[in-house]
Amino acid sequence: MSEVVFNEQAFYSHLGGDRELGSEILKVYMVDAPARTESLAEAVRNGDQALVVKYSHALKGISATIRANAIALLAERIEMASRKGDLDRARQLMPKVYMELEAVLGAVKEHLGK
Repeated sequence: MSEVVFNEQAFYSHLGGDRELGSEILKVYMVDAPARTESLAEAVRNGDQALVVKYSHALKGISATIRANAIALLAERIEMASRKGDLDRARQLMPKVYMELEAVLGAVKEHLGK
């Protein structure tokens, strides 16, 4: 697991320092990322290559938006493996996704003061 799970400075810098907008985006992430992760896990379990690509790409995008780089990288690895038809690699990476997601959600929750 990465040391910096959520790069606050880079996130707010990207938003021009708009902390109100940042808080709203982070609140959406807190709901959206777990839902996307569960959809991804289900697609992996079902061996649905197209949905694994779709959901991993979506998780990568929302995680990169908040500068949660480690989970974005894991999602990208799943996406690339799935595009090549390697769903075994996607299955191997899912536990790491869950671990990293837990860390990111904890950091975001702490940041938001919840």
